[in-house]
Formats: sequence, structure tokens, C-alpha cells
Amino acid sequence: MLHRVTVPSWSTRWLRRSAPAAVAMLAGLATYTAFPPMNLWWSSLIGVGTLMLLVRGRRFWPGTGLGLFYGLGLFTPLLHFTMVGMGNPIGWIALTLFESLYLAGLGGAWALVSRLPQLEGASSGRNPLRHVPAGARGVLAFALLWSGVEELRSVWPLGGFPFGRLAFAMADAPVLPAAAYVGSTGVGLLVALAAACVAHMAKTLYERHLVPVVVSTALAAALLVAPRLLPLDTRAENGTVRVGAVQGNVATDFEDAFNRALEVTGNHAEATRKLADDVGPGNLDMVIWPENSADLDPRDYPASAAIVDEAAQAVQAPVLVGAVPFVDGIRYNDVLVWNPGDVSGKTTHPYYRKHRPVPFAEYIPARSLVRRLTTQVDRVGIDMLPGTGSSTLTVPAVSQDREVTFAMGICFEVAYDDALRTGVRQSGQAIVIPTNNASFLDSGEAAQQLAQGRVQAVVHGRSVIQASTVGYTAIINPRGEVEQVTRPYTQASLVADVPLRSSQTVADRLGPVPGLIILAGAGLLLSAGIVGQVRLRRKTTAQVHRRRR
Repeated sequence: MLHRVTVPSWSTRWLRRSAPAAVAMLAGLATYTAFPPMNLWWSSLIGVGTLMLLVRGRRFWPGTGLGLFYGLGLFTPLLHFTMVGMGNPIGWIALTLFESLYLAGLGGAWALVSRLPQLEGASSGRNPLRHVPAGARGVLAFALLWSGVEELRSVWPLGGFPFGRLAFAMADAPVLPAAAYVGSTGVGLLVALAAACVAHMAKTLYERHLVPVVVSTALAAALLVAPRLLPLDTRAENGTVRVGAVQGNVATDFEDAFNRALEVTGNHAEATRKLADDVGPGNLDMVIWPENSADLDPRDYPASAAIVDEAAQAVQAPVLVGAVPFVDGIRYNDVLVWNPGDVSGKTTHPYYRKHRPVPFAEYIPARSLVRRLTTQVDRVGIDMLPGTGSSTLTVPAVSQDREVTFAMGICFEVAYDDALRTGVRQSGQAIVIPTNNASFLDSGEAAQQLAQGRVQAVVHGRSVIQASTVGYTAIINPRGEVEQVTRPYTQASLVADVPLRSSQTVADRLGPVPGLIILAGAGLLLSAGIVGQVRLRRKTTAQVHRRRR
């Protein structure tokens, strides 16, 4: 009797081979939805856990490819704001591909490590982890690799790019209080551990092993919920300071607005005069304007100085003004203190100078080389260099007859734990984040930045005052809660009594130590994976030779 043999068609084989790549991209997309503006923080557990299961046990190159597809699914929508800011997709595509390479590396590393005998269940008397269940070893190994890659891309190269850290999706999650103890790095590790537990739970549920399902579920829940029990010291230790934060707003044709001399400065002065009418002159200790709020530097342009001083006189308080000075053909990004009655050219204005300009946005590394790839580099005509001074700014609190020191971070600096930590260690009693989101329109950048500020408030145990040209201008308390926030693209102002604090969180006292430990652990794991693969190949080769004999 003859049996008909069904041969899968080319399209069926193609679908089977491409299905893992599609699943990897969907997992990356699920992780993206954890971030603002969608804020489905729990979806990161699904996305990260799916990547763990999808890559585990595969060979190096398939694992690398799946990691790359996952990265594309995550970063393509997450970094879309870069296209909005540039007005073309070149930077968006380049940054998305570059950041996705880190996830490709994670996929390859996990493929190697997951095939180690120690993780596959084999144990020997010499194995120091022989008493730890194989499933737990896999959970720990994957979370450590994930966090190591996340830490690496957040610090290297050119200072790194922390957007997309798991911690920044956790502003509304119960795990957030852990940030005061282990920083953004540690929160990412906890979430990765919880995601790996969820993945292991799904795997053992499919295999119908009840006990591992219960244990994995309990561990995931504990990792996410237990941090709510951690104490957070958020009381005012040095009194309060009454702050006004001004959002002057910019026309939607923002580039032309900044080119129309003094329009942006005038908008913020107008909003400050309205604020003075509302609260009365002399009833604020200081007023904070955003990054680039003075389109012409009032230190160099008397007309700009007159507008800024008129606003300061109206409110009878110092005004923190964002300005971009040009010195010997080089740009800087400053926030300066303007006291009522200051005269341009005759007064020394204390200032904070941005320490971390954004590569390829505020300056072009290797400009001549990059120009061979695209002439878009010439849109940044003059490079911005980093400041080298203090990471704080000291402002007189006029109604209290004392000075208050703030930790400073301009715009994207809010995403860097260490940048703000420096200011806190230099006696910053609250954190000020002046930012200019005008070029990103209605993309997700502003919402992502607000979430980063909420996480940093907990990491450093400080209130955060974020002042934006177009929104979100916000007051965030040391628990990471938004107490006040403006609507985007409106002229508005906020007034708050901000608590001042001098003690340091555990995270700030630990500094870079957790990140270094995670990087070292991930490096050791990867080394073990490489050594294991080499040994496996040698063993396979020796077996082939013996068979041929």
C-alpha cells in the first residue's frame, strides 16, 4: 500500500522560518508599550520574557538575529521622536539600528550562555551552583545578561544613551521605590528578573510542572511588589523654597520662532508677568525658565537683557534663564541666574553649563567622516562643547535671606543617574531640569522625559522641577509623584513649595558600584558561554574523527 508524502511548500517553510523573527519583533513592540506615552509597565514582563524563551537553546547566529529583530521592535517606535526632531528619517534609522545592535549582542550572548551544561540542568560535584535548580540558574543568568547589556549601552560609547532602560518604564509600577536603594540599574535588574520568572512560569506551565509554576509566580510578584514596603525618606530637611516654573510656549513653526529674534524670550517674559499678577511681586523665591528660553543670550544682547530684567523686576525674584552662548566659534548650553536689576555686560551671572551635549544632535563626532555618509551633519553648523564647571547652581532665595543650591541637568541629562548624582553630592537640595521639547512636537519624547524625571526623583531622594518651553512643565516630589503638570503647547506657569533635602539615598552612596558589578557578572557569564561553545566544538570534532577511524 502506497502512502502519500506531503512535502511542505516553499511558502510554508518560509513562514515557519520567519515566525521566530516575527515573534521577536512583537516582543520588542510589547516592551515598547511599557514606556510612555502608553505606560503599560507590566507589558515589559511579556516582551522581555518572550525574548528569553525565544532565544534559549539556539545557536549563536540565530540568537543574534532574533535579538536584532527584538531591538527593532522596541527602538523603532520608542525613538521615533528623533525623526520628528530632525524632520527626516536618517537619524532615526541610524540610532534605531545602532541601539538594536546591543540587543543583537544580548541575543547572541544568551544563546551561548543558555546552552551551558550548568544551565541546562547538568550538575557535578564541582559545580558551585549544583544546589540551585536549573530553572533558577537560567532566570538569574538571563537577567544578569539583560542588565549588563542595558548598562553598557547606557554608558558607552560617547557617554551612552539610556533611553529605553526598563527603569524608565516603571514610574507607575510598584517596584519604583527600589530606585532609592539600587538606582535605575538595579530597578532594571529587578524587572528583568521578574520577566525571566514569568517566562519560566510559562514554560513550566506548558510542561505541567506545578511547583515551579507556583514558585516562579511568587518570585515575580515579590520582586515587583515587595519594594513598596521599602521606606522612603521624603521629608523637607532644610525647609522649603517657593518656586515658579514658567512655560512660555513656542509657535508650532518652532524653528522660525527661534529665528525670529526675541519672540521666545518675549513669550516667557509675558508668562512671568502673568505669574507676578497672580501671586504678587516678591512672593516667590525664584522663577525657573526652560532651556533655550532666551533665544538671544541676555549677557550679550542688551535688548534680550531688557526683556529678561523686566520680567525679573515684575516678579521681584531671580529668574533662571536658558541661553546658548557662542564663544570663539563654539556653542555652549547654559542656565544662568538673572537677578532683578542686573545689567547686561556689567554683572557676573552664575550659570550651569550643560555637561553632556547630545552627539549627532548638539555636536557631530568625527564630522568629516560622517559627512561622507550624509550631508545632514551640516544641520548642526556649530558644535556644542560640554561644560566643565560645577553640576549645581546656587540661587538666592529672596524671601528667606539665604541661598539654595540645586542639582542641575539640562534636557536629556535627566536620563543619566550619574550626571544628577554629581549635583546631589555637590550639595544639591532639589533637582532642576530645564528642557526644550519644541522640536519634538507631539511625539513621545516629552512623556518619556517626564517619566525619567519621576524615576530620578526617587533615585536621588529629591524633588524635581522640570521647566519646558512647550510641556511638560512639572513639579515632582521625592516619591516620584507628579504634583503639578501643564498641558503641552499652552502658555502656563506652576507655583510650588519645594522641599529641600541634604541626605543621600543608598543609591547615591553606592554610586556606580551596582552597574560595575552587573557588567562584570555579565562579562564572566559571556566568557563562560564562549568557553563552553569552544569545548563543545572540540568535543564534537573529536567524536567525528573517532567515527571516521
